[in-house]
Amino acid sequence: MVNILPIASGKGGVGKSAVAVNLSILLARRQKKVVLIDFDLGGANLHTLLGLKNNHAGLGNFIYSQETSIEPLLQQTGIPNLAFIAGDCLFPGTPNMTASVKRRLIKQIMALDADYAVLDLGGGTTYNTLDIYLLTYNSILVTSPELTSILNAYSFLKSAAYRFLARQFKSKSEERLFIDEYIRNSAAGGENSLAVLLDGLAKKFPESSQKARNELAKYRPQAILNMGKSTQDLEMARRLKALSQSKLTVPLDFVGFLPRDEGIELAVATRRPISITNPQSAFVRQLDAAAERILLHSYEYNSALEENEEPVNENSLDDLKMLGEEFTGVENNLNDSV
Repeated sequence: MVNILPIASGKGGVGKSAVAVNLSILLARRQKKVVLIDFDLGGANLHTLLGLKNNHAGLGNFIYSQETSIEPLLQQTGIPNLAFIAGDCLFPGTPNMTASVKRRLIKQIMALDADYAVLDLGGGTTYNTLDIYLLTYNSILVTSPELTSILNAYSFLKSAAYRFLARQFKSKSEERLFIDEYIRNSAAGGENSLAVLLDGLAKKFPESSQKARNELAKYRPQAILNMGKSTQDLEMARRLKALSQSKLTVPLDFVGFLPRDEGIELAVATRRPISITNPQSAFVRQLDAAAERILLHSYEYNSALEENEEPVNENSLDDLKMLGEEFTGVENNLNDSV
């Protein structure tokens, strides 16, 4: 079954799409069949980073029922083992998908003849974006060390966690109404903690809330810290991990720490991925290490994981220490270049 790898960010400008494109290439180089899909419905431009023309049918054709399958949307990239599905290039302003279209699209993705489907999500926290992000228990979030980026990343994780919990109950159920009321009170200045919400659910709905809590315990998103300048930037990652754990009861694992690389801007301008033009760059080498870690995990659809839950990595608490040691050589090179 295809590994579904949604990649999101709390805000723009953190290099999410560059990570998605180059990670897809690095996975493809390991003889994995990869399909990269542009899920930015309304601002699709991933084809530009790949050097492809804006003239191929994309997800907009499926959403508007111009195609009944996503197979005809696949286009070759010229990179072995890597195929691409554009966003809404021919249908600018594609609206949010209906629930039925979303279900059909997810089934199509799950049926792809691929090892990995990398989904580059658009910005924001609409329900459709969150639902695609939550297709797996350990989707990837890209952020940068800037305080605003970290806070936006936490805001995204918070929205995702609340959406994850809400989806454990039927629409308009008493539990969903309880959650909606809690969120409204939080927005008005009340207590704002998923842990408090879980305790409230447990008191009012002990049986159903326990099932939801068990499901939430499987949720373990991953993160990549991009645009790093020194190992001191990992302090911001620690803050994000601490917020996610204390406020959301959601453990967050960092799988990559990537240096700021001016070559990324040149790669975008020339429409050639940096992993192709400069595979020995520090950015590509660090992302390659992240790809190795990603290969150790399973990113299957949630329902497939229910009977085959991935064991918790006992060494996950040391992820930032490991990334710091890995980044040390890069940091020395960055300092020497200043």
